[in-house]
Amino acid sequence: MARSVAEIKKTMTDAFMADETIREKYGLSGRDTFNGSFSSVSLENILFFILAACYHVLEMMFDQHKADVDDTISKAVVASVPWYHKMALAFQWGDSLVLNENTLQYEYAVKDESRQVVKYAAVRDMGTNVQILVSGDTGGRPSALPDDVLTVFREYMNRVKVAGVILNISSRESDRLMIYATITADPLVFDEHGRLLRDGSKPVEEAIAEHLKNIVYGGTFNKTRLVDAIQCVEGVEDVELGLCYYRNSDGEDWMEVTGNNYSGMSGSYVADGLPNTLSYVVRD
Repeated sequence: MARSVAEIKKTMTDAFMADETIREKYGLSGRDTFNGSFSSVSLENILFFILAACYHVLEMMFDQHKADVDDTISKAVVASVPWYHKMALAFQWGDSLVLNENTLQYEYAVKDESRQVVKYAAVRDMGTNVQILVSGDTGGRPSALPDDVLTVFREYMNRVKVAGVILNISSRESDRLMIYATITADPLVFDEHGRLLRDGSKPVEEAIAEHLKNIVYGGTFNKTRLVDAIQCVEGVEDVELGLCYYRNSDGEDWMEVTGNNYSGMSGSYVADGLPNTLSYVVRD
């Protein structure tokens, strides 16, 4: 923000009066002030005023330039991955788009969060296209959008996207994981079926479910992080992770997770059959 002429002039005169050489040449003491030592019509006062006025005009020009640049940026579409993510979550079911004449972008006339049915979104730049995964929400978990909603969402994204960009949009049910593991547990805490002695709950199964739920939508299932989550359960002494399998909404057969990571097609994960795939070793 541009300073006033008086503020700029005071900054200069303060520096002027603080200079020992200046004070010596003018015969000034450290207690003297500029206004008390120089009249309003003195050459020094007039020169400082002219310089301050010039600096004031220059700062105002910089402020205006910054405002113009900010305005230009605000009207431009920066079609980055975060921008597509933001636009996906902004979709409003049943509302029409209007063209903003100032920004030349399509947008909703009124923002209505109650109509924003896309609750999860993940965007991946695949080089030749932009992949967008979206889901609704059912009971706090991602769920596939109905076909009619997905059709309208695709039309919405094709209107707001940058011209020439190819979008690959999908919405799927969560990838299923079958996890085999052997849990060595404290016999003072667990029974041989993985239940807590004090309340009958199954904390290992709960920890696995919570871990999968907390994987960022569109993220990767990692075996090491899964083992870490299980080992954090009270009473668990060791974890021997066996084979892991996955099945997405397109396939009927279970496929082995090779390597340490698996990136699902849906963006989210749930475990299948844990009571049958987890075994417990409880030694006295």
